[in-house]
This record gives sequence, structure tokens and C-alpha cells, in this order.
Amino acid sequence: MKYHPTGTVGLVVEGDTEFYALPRLSRLVTGCPPLRAANLGGLGSDLSVTAIAKRALPKAKAHITAGRHRVVLCLDRETRKACPGQLAADIRKELVKLCKKGDISVVVADRAFEAWILADARGLHEAKEFAREPKFFCFEGELGERQQKGIVELERLLGRPYSKTKDGPRLFEKIRFAEARQFGRGKKGSRSLDKLLRVLGV
Repeated sequence: MKYHPTGTVGLVVEGDTEFYALPRLSRLVTGCPPLRAANLGGLGSDLSVTAIAKRALPKAKAHITAGRHRVVLCLDRETRKACPGQLAADIRKELVKLCKKGDISVVVADRAFEAWILADARGLHEAKEFAREPKFFCFEGELGERQQKGIVELERLLGRPYSKTKDGPRLFEKIRFAEARQFGRGKKGSRSLDKLLRVLGV
């Protein structure tokens, strides 16, 4: 569903990287509404749909109380077997039932926030942000080497260790969103990043 933004949108995010990175979208992407983030401080990949909704509930309610009636919960698929779309729909159903008010959406990064950076790996290499050229075609949905969900690949591209809280937001700010959201046959981008942008109305 595509929303037409009005007012500040309240984000509920899984961790520090998303907390620092995602609010920047309001100045990086034309038409994106102002964003205010609340941090859950991590979610275990073993948590049930109901447990995730219960963890997100206080943050969602706080946004609504503050007048941000549109709330978007962003989390990582991690190693969960459920497809991102179904997982998002199941969590949203539980969160709506618990919250009882507000316009609530859920977006699941496939498999982690780093997949959104890697969706424009070639553009980042061309911009000299990556020292090495990417060898993969599309990273969306991949667990990656050692099942680190993109960390190993990012360190190889950077030619040094990757800092989630320093490099993550900085690289996210540099990606070409028009290219990074182009997914499907023959495309290199991220379906889940496109879903986030569509939910935000852009």
C-alpha cells in the first residue's frame, strides 16, 4: 500500500544503525515526510510474532501519544524462514490488535539493514566509497558469507572492518535510492527497501 505522507512519521527501529540512518531519508528522498525514530535496542531472531509486537507496542504508543499517528516498525528478517512480506503482515496484525489506534505499518529488511546498502554496491564503488568492486549481482535475501548478512561482504568491499553505527548510516546516505529500490528479474536492488519507501509515500 502506498501512503501519502502528512506530518511526522514515527519510526520504531530494531537497533542503533537504523536509528541513526533511517531518519535521514526525509532529506535524501524527495517527498519523504519528516521522520522521528525510537530504538528497540535489538530483537532476537528467535522472538515470536506476538513477542515482537509486544516489544514494539510501547514505542508505537509513545509516537501516537506525541501526535505521530502514522507509525512504521522496521526490523530485520535475520535468519527467520518466513518471507518478509508475510512476516510483516503477521506482526502488523498483532501490533494493530494490541495498539488499537494509529496507522501502523511494518517493513522487514531482507535479511538485514546492510542489504539496503548493498543494493547499490556498484554505485558506492563508482563513488569511491568501496575500495573493491562487488562480485555478487543482487544481495537481497542473502545470508552472505558465514551467515553474517552482509557484514563480510561490506568489509571486503571497504577493504577494512565495517562499523555498523558509523559506516552504516554514512553509506546509507550515499546510495542512489532510485537504483537501489529497483528489484526483480535482471535488477540488482532491494524489494524490501522499495517497500519502505512506498510505505513512506515516495
